[in-house]
Amino acid sequence: MRCLIIHNLASGPKSDEIFTFAQFLSQTGDEVVMRFLGDGMEPEDATADVGQFDRVVVSGGDGSVSNVLNHMRNTGVPILVFPSGTANLFFNNIGNAPEAAALAAACHAGKTAKVDMGEISWTDEEGTERSHAFIIIAGTGFDAAIMEKAESTKGDMGEIAYMLSALATPSPQVAHFTIECDGEVHELDGIGCMVGNTAVIQNEINLFPDCRMNDGMIDIVVIEPAKTVELLPTLIAGVLDKTGKAIGRPQFTMFQAREAHVTCSPSMGMQFDGELIHSNAGSFSACVIPRCLDLIIDGFSNLNE
Repeated sequence: MRCLIIHNLASGPKSDEIFTFAQFLSQTGDEVVMRFLGDGMEPEDATADVGQFDRVVVSGGDGSVSNVLNHMRNTGVPILVFPSGTANLFFNNIGNAPEAAALAAACHAGKTAKVDMGEISWTDEEGTERSHAFIIIAGTGFDAAIMEKAESTKGDMGEIAYMLSALATPSPQVAHFTIECDGEVHELDGIGCMVGNTAVIQNEINLFPDCRMNDGMIDIVVIEPAKTVELLPTLIAGVLDKTGKAIGRPQFTMFQAREAHVTCSPSMGMQFDGELIHSNAGSFSACVIPRCLDLIIDGFSNLNE
C-alpha cells in the first residue's frame, strides 16, 4: 500500500502522534510519504498527485483538514482523517477510534463511506467572487465573532479559548437575515446564522438534530436575538439532550435545504470551519456537494450503515 500523509506541524497538542501512526504503517511494509503544510507547501500543492496513492491521511485541526479536503473532493481516493488539532470536530463526527494503532489498522483495511461537503460562496473585500468547501459549519455573526476573538489564544488554551471568547461577547450584535432556500424565503432577526454539514460540536452536543453528513442536505440555523447569558437554556438543553430529539434546541430556528442564499443587515463577520472570511458584502450562498469524499471508517464510526 502506498500512503500519503499530509500534516500540519502547527496543528495542536497531539501533532506528534502522527509520527507514531506513520511508524505503525511502516512496520507492515507500507510505503509512507509525508508532506508538511507551511513553508511554501500549500494544500493544493500537497494534493496535486493524490491519484498516485492508495490512501491519503489528512492530519491537523479542522481548518487544516477543511483546506486539504477542499482540493480532494470527487477524487475517489480513500481518505483517513487523523485528529491533530484543538477541537477535531470533523473527526468526532466520523466517530473512528482515536488511537494511532487503531487508525493505522483502519487505514490498512480501507473501508470507506461516501459523505457530503458544503460549499460557501462570497464576495471578498476587493470585490472578487470566492468559494470554498466546508466540512463542519459555515456562518456569519456570533460564531464568527467568537472565533475571531479566540484566534490568538486557541493554540495555547485549546477549546477553553472559545468559551472565554463567548463570555467576552456579552451582547452579540443583532442583524436581520433574509434566507432564500429551495424556493422559500424566510425573514428573521438573530445574532447569527450558521449552515451545517455535520451535527456534533464541542461536548458531543448535536447542534443540528436532523443533520447527517451523507444526507445530501445542508442544515441552516438562525439564533434568535439574545444576550450571551440568555443562551443558557439552549446550552442546558444541549447538555441534557445531546441528540436534540427530546427537548429540541430552544432559541434556534432551523431549515434544511440543498442550497441557500443568506443576506444579513448590517453586515457581520463570516467563517467556515473556524477559518475567518474577510468580507463586508453582508451575504453568502451555500450549497451541498453530495457524496464527494470517500472517508475511511472503522467499526466504531457513526457512518456505518
